[in-house]
Amino acid sequence: MSKLKEHRKEFQEMNAEQARRKLKELREQLFRLRIQQQRGEVKNSRVFTQTRKDIARVLHRLTILESE
Repeated sequence: MSKLKEHRKEFQEMNAEQARRKLKELREQLFRLRIQQQRGEVKNSRVFTQTRKDIARVLHRLTILESE
């Protein structure tokens, strides 16, 4: 199984509390990345895109859990 499929499966198996914790963690990570970018410390800019996509995946999972 590819890394992306494993990553998606991880999000699908989360309950609401785990998803909220993961969302908070990802938002803090994005904040730290922005600070590092301003300092010129970020070498791989793809991390921004991946983090934003992960945030969207978690928000989508929370929406699904709340509608159940």
